[in-house]
Amino acid sequence: MSVIYDVIPRKSPKDKSVRYYASVNTIEKVGQHEVAELIADETTLNAKEAEMALAQLGKILKRLLQDGRSVELGDWASFHLTVNSNGSSTAKECTAANIKKVNVQCRFADKFREEMQHTKFVPATKFDKEAKAKRRGKAAD
Repeated sequence: MSVIYDVIPRKSPKDKSVRYYASVNTIEKVGQHEVAELIADETTLNAKEAEMALAQLGKILKRLLQDGRSVELGDWASFHLTVNSNGSSTAKECTAANIKKVNVQCRFADKFREEMQHTKFVPATKFDKEAKAKRRGKAAD
C-alpha cells in the first residue's frame, strides 16, 4: 500500500502568493490490539502474548526513563527525556522546582529513517477514484 497525500495551498507571508504543498493524509489509527495481532502473525507469540509484551514495554520504558536512563531499541529507535525549565539568576537557585515540563523524545535511527525514504505516495484524488471504482466493481484508470 502507499501513503495518501493531499495538496494544500498556503499563502506566503512575504508576498501573499499561494504555493502548494504535499501533506500526508492518515487513513486510520492502528491501536495496540491490532499491532499485537500483526506481531503475532510475524512471530511465535499469540496475539494476547504480543499485546502483553507491548504493555510491558510501555511500563519498562517509563521506569527506565524515570531512572535517568536512555533506552535504545535495536536499530530502529531510542528514547530519552528532556525538560523545559524556568531560568534562574544563579546556579544555586536552579532546582527541580524550576522544571515546568518533562518531554519524552523518540529519535529514530538513521537506518530506519533511510528505509522510510522509500515510502510510496499516491495523491488523494487517485485514491478516491480507485475507491469509487472498487465500489462499482470496476478497475480504476
